[in-house]
Amino acid sequence: MDEKRRWIKLYMMDYDEVYHDSKMLHLWIDILLHANPVDYYHHGQLIKRGQCILSLRQVSERCGMAKNTITKYLHLLEECGKIKLDISRKGTLITVENWDKYQNRVSPSVLKIGQEVGQEVGQEVGQEVGQEVGQEVGRNKNKRIKEIKNKRRLSVSDSDLSDLKSFLIENDFEEVADEVIETCKLYGLEKITNLKNFALAVAKEKKWYQKKKKLKKRVTEEDKEELRRLTEELGGDL
Repeated sequence: MDEKRRWIKLYMMDYDEVYHDSKMLHLWIDILLHANPVDYYHHGQLIKRGQCILSLRQVSERCGMAKNTITKYLHLLEECGKIKLDISRKGTLITVENWDKYQNRVSPSVLKIGQEVGQEVGQEVGQEVGQEVGQEVGRNKNKRIKEIKNKRRLSVSDSDLSDLKSFLIENDFEEVADEVIETCKLYGLEKITNLKNFALAVAKEKKWYQKKKKLKKRVTEEDKEELRRLTEELGGDL
């Protein structure tokens, strides 16, 4: 098969964090589409299966997002355990975590058996059986998804949230801890696979915004003070 025209697999149960953010989902799919299906050498550097070298400029053009937005979501994907970043002058090397687990290939022996069974049963019967099996698998999958979500919903107790707050405080995020927990609740605790990693990513973003606001305010006051001093030196009044 032409590697440029290949399939990728998406697993909703594992990618809940990215599905509900359209920009993160767009970037995540772009990474999966450009990850290498086989090992190869790029300018003497081994790029393994599930890895790719991305240019922020090219990704920006493909996804229609600013470079700083892409950088922010790349770090969020890393915090969520989806990718591993290796940033250097040559470019950004991205490793998709658990690539072989989720993007495994169909072995030739299994493919051959499927072809033989399909030919023997016939196209019509094969389609009918396939539909029935697909519906049954779908029902079982949906049932299993509901069970897991219910289990997650019940498993997140007040004690867990208290432990999460302590975790955030220990990592120097006390001033945004309550706000982060509230954000996690609004997002949906049952949707979050790794609560601590998700909360940590949210906390970093909120703290960065707070720092940016404080810095802007401080610079403004300093500017006023400087203007006042210069006015006094010139004999004016402010």
